Amino acid sequence: MIKRDEIECTDSCFNKARDNERLFILLARDPAAPVAIRAWVAERLRLDKNTATDPQIVEALECARIMEIERRDAADSQRQTEMRIAEHGTVAP
Repeated sequence: MIKRDEIECTDSCFNKARDNERLFILLARDPAAPVAIRAWVAERLRLDKNTATDPQIVEALECARIMEIERRDAADSQRQTEMRIAEHGTVAP
């Protein structure tokens, strides 16, 4: 979930956390984040805390998928910028 949506949604994991409960946040720019999310999903399923079709699990897997796409897109954009600079000495095409 996007940070501002997580904060605004009263039913979010962030807002459900108790005042004295620890949180661990994964950032989309961290290449380990999608792997960690999938490991969490696998463990929730192994422990029978969720089923594969539970909204919490579906959302987590979608988040991991989107993180990978956004990282790939950002890397592609960065490579294109670097190539333009190398070829033309500027970012402008």
